[in-house]
Amino acid sequence: MASRGDTQKGDEEKHTTVQGLDAARLREVLLRAVERQCPAELAAHREDFVQLALLRLLDRSPSEGSRPLRASYLWKVAYTVIIDEIRRFRRQQRQGEALAGGDASAPGPDVRTEIQDCLQGLQDRRRVAVTLYLEGFGTSEVAQAMGWTLKQAENLIYRGVADLRECLAGGER
Repeated sequence: MASRGDTQKGDEEKHTTVQGLDAARLREVLLRAVERQCPAELAAHREDFVQLALLRLLDRSPSEGSRPLRASYLWKVAYTVIIDEIRRFRRQQRQGEALAGGDASAPGPDVRTEIQDCLQGLQDRRRVAVTLYLEGFGTSEVAQAMGWTLKQAENLIYRGVADLRECLAGGER
């Protein structure tokens, strides 16, 4: 039977915060999480997923920085990176299949021109926010790049995308 001291030591090891860990240990935990959760078709990209997870940890907002990181949080970060990459991978596959098959639903040059024309009709700040968003930047990245608050970026993107949809549907806003 384990003594009480052994049980406490085990609990402390389970809940050890990660902030004090060196980069090698942090990477090791993320690698283990990625290896366990990554599907076989994306196995060749595991190292890239670890790097993306590390970047997400570095990009944490200052308000999150005061809380200690736990191993469970690292697993959650690794999981969200993998989910995002699976979605991106499947989206690229669908787009490739649509282009290879000559699918009529694949956007052509006319659609691109129409989107650009509608973007030009947006207010300056909304146009910048929507353009960055459509290029794949997250809301927090848009806010940081433009020196806006997160709420400003969210509102500008939301309203800009709504204006873009309305324009593309045929109504000028």
